[in-house]
Formats: sequence, C-alpha cells, structure tokens
Amino acid sequence: MSLSKNTQELPVIVYTPDSSLAEPKRLFREMTDELKNSRELAFALFSRDMKAQVRQSILGYAWLFFPPIATTLVWFFLNQSGVVKVADTGMPYPAFVMIGTLLWQAFLESLTKPITSLNASKGMLVKLNFPRIAPVLAGIGQTTVTSAIRLLLLVPVFIFAGVEASWTIIFFPLAYLSMVLLGIAFGSFLTPIGLLYTDIARSIGLLGQFAMYATPVVYPLATAGFLGWLNRFNPMTYLIETGRATLVGGPFDALPIALIICTFAFVLLLIGWTIFHITVPRIIERMGM
Repeated sequence: MSLSKNTQELPVIVYTPDSSLAEPKRLFREMTDELKNSRELAFALFSRDMKAQVRQSILGYAWLFFPPIATTLVWFFLNQSGVVKVADTGMPYPAFVMIGTLLWQAFLESLTKPITSLNASKGMLVKLNFPRIAPVLAGIGQTTVTSAIRLLLLVPVFIFAGVEASWTIIFFPLAYLSMVLLGIAFGSFLTPIGLLYTDIARSIGLLGQFAMYATPVVYPLATAGFLGWLNRFNPMTYLIETGRATLVGGPFDALPIALIICTFAFVLLLIGWTIFHITVPRIIERMGM
C-alpha cells in the first residue's frame, strides 16, 4: 500500500506534439511555478558554492579582488610610463579604470555564469528531477554577490586618488544591476547551446577580453575613427559611461540610450527565459538517454 501511495504522489509529465507557445498563459504559469519551486534549492546551491570558495582556497574571498586590482595596476603603470598614452579621462586614471573594470567584470561573469553553472551540474541534472533553472539562479546569485563585494574596492581607490563622490552615487546600484541584467539576458540565449557544447563558455571568456577593448573600460569614450564607431554601436558603452557618471556627478549624456538598452535587455531576458524553459529539459533528457 505504501509503495502504491508513494508512486501516486510522483509528478506525472505528459508530452504532447503541441508547442507550449500555442498556450502563452499556460506557458507563463509553468515558468513562474518553476521559478517559485526552485527558490529553496537555488539558495542551497548558492550557499554551497559561496562556502566552497573559502574552503578550497587559502586566501578565500581575497581572490575576488585580485582581477580588478591587477587590471588597474597594469594600466596605471602603462599610462604612467608612457608605453600607452591615454587621453584625459575627466577623473584620476586609477579610479577611471577601476570603475570600468568592475562594471565590465559584472557583465562578463553574468554572461557566462548560467552556462558554467549548468555544465557543473550536468551529472545531477541527468539523474535527478528538479527545477532546471535552480543552478542558473544559484550562479546568478553568486555572481551578483561577489561582484557587489568587489565594489568595496572603490572606497580605497577614491580615497587614494582624491575623487569626491557625488550624491548621484545612490543611483550607482541601478547602473550596476543594469550591467548584470544585460549579461544575463545575453547569457540566457547562449545557455541551451552552451549545455551541449562546452566551447561556448570558453569562447565567451576569450572573446570577452577582446570585447573589453571595444568598450571604454580603460580609455575614455572615442569619438572618431574605427574605435569611435565601435564605441557608438556598443551597448556596453552607454551603461559604463552612465555608471561612471553616477559616481562622480555626470555628465549624463549616455543616460537616455542606457535606459533604452535596459528596457531591451529586460525584454530579451523574458524571451531567453522562455527559450530556456522549453529547450533545456528536452536537451537534458536526450543527454541522459
């Protein structure tokens, strides 16, 4: 009797030839239910991964600060020595590079984390039945928290460089979250493919290094030539410029386009989430055959 009772309590999945897109209301309800049911597991995975960073490393969370510090020191040395001559940035160069680096890393890690989180959980995904979005949420949470911790670097850099923060700094978290939102939006489209081919995550990391130089991260906004053309058509340009402006009080010339990009990123995220919900469970089932 107990075996029969437990069997009846198991969820029943019915597959039909009809597309889920044919019933948008039911599809949206399934997506929100999956999101709600994955909260506890996502938090457990998030806690496990955050603690693992400390247990498996001598320096623990100190490693979070090394990449932006190293990038800032390298470019500060190159600029000071005259090897690379950077035009006037409107603020002390160390602060300029640190702000751009922190924002860029938040975007790049938000882009790659959903893919790497799913790839790391492949064995569990194939063997167990649980909300497939849980590892992605855990990865996004980890990236958001670790990137926010790195923002503490701005305090000593501003003091060292003599930069006075403006009252508009209260809007900086919105600029930072916009970078994360855009990264997750792009990453949501690449996640199903990245689950099949690990080359996707590796390619993003490699191309991200080149893409940084098409964005005014370590140099001021270019207005002429090929680099100026790249800056104008790069959506990251407007988010990074707006993020810097919130810290030092302007100018906010990039703000209107930044708001349009944020709206586009939100719509893109909804579409990517829908694709994820439809495709990832089927990909995982085929992987387990």
